[in-house]
Amino acid sequence: MLVRDGLIALVHRPRYDDWTLPKGKLDKGEHPLVAACREVWEETGVRPHARTRLPTVSYPVRTSDGFADKTVDYWSMVVDVDTGFTPNHEIDDVAWLAEADAMERLSYPHDVEVLSAHAALPPVSAVVALVRHANAGRRGSFPGPDSARPINGSGGSQAATLTHLLTCLGPALLVSASPRRCVQTLGPLASTLDRPIEVESVFDEDADPDAAVGRIRELATRTRSTVVCSQGGLIPQVMAALSPSGGDFHTAKAAGWVLSFHGGVVCAVDVLNPLAEDA
Repeated sequence: MLVRDGLIALVHRPRYDDWTLPKGKLDKGEHPLVAACREVWEETGVRPHARTRLPTVSYPVRTSDGFADKTVDYWSMVVDVDTGFTPNHEIDDVAWLAEADAMERLSYPHDVEVLSAHAALPPVSAVVALVRHANAGRRGSFPGPDSARPINGSGGSQAATLTHLLTCLGPALLVSASPRRCVQTLGPLASTLDRPIEVESVFDEDADPDAAVGRIRELATRTRSTVVCSQGGLIPQVMAALSPSGGDFHTAKAAGWVLSFHGGVVCAVDVLNPLAEDA
């Protein structure tokens, strides 16, 4: 769901003569978040940055065999670059409407449900993605100091996949714990965005969790989107302190969490799992 200056983007589909939120089908192997950003751009001409996960909805659609349930994942998004809308046979108009007007214009209750969920959230001032480093083999498998242990071949593939997801957030700041494997995990993202990686030992595994929590809150006031790469022993403690609802925060390698902030308070948490893709 695309938002600009408080206005919601709706698209008109001439085939159905309806007004709906931008959405579409996943390409084979495509992660839902990557697909959502791609579809928004293709349908509106806007390259977006994702902000907060919204409800997943399911509804029946007609198929050649009758009816089947269609499931759609949604995120709130903000405008990065507006490349200009060009009408086509699938989408012939885009309307930017105030929330109440969008509610009235939408053709389907499931779209109203998504917009209502967005309206219930406080405005998101910043997002921080907290991710665990990619695969670096087993501790003790590297002959040098553990802090110098690099990511391995599968870790390199994980870092590349993670880059596709993190790019969707439009990060302006990249921060890494000091171990080599953490810095290397953000390497492909830094190259893609042409941004430096700031190394901060406050995110090392043996660091004080309270200090890491405080630093994340500071980063959320520094820029609208930040990525932090840390380690598996620290992340659950940090997430337990930051999450408004608690939960199990064990984090797989090259996975993580997106924290949405309203001021200095976390208002939403979403899992960031590169393996959550279409088979």
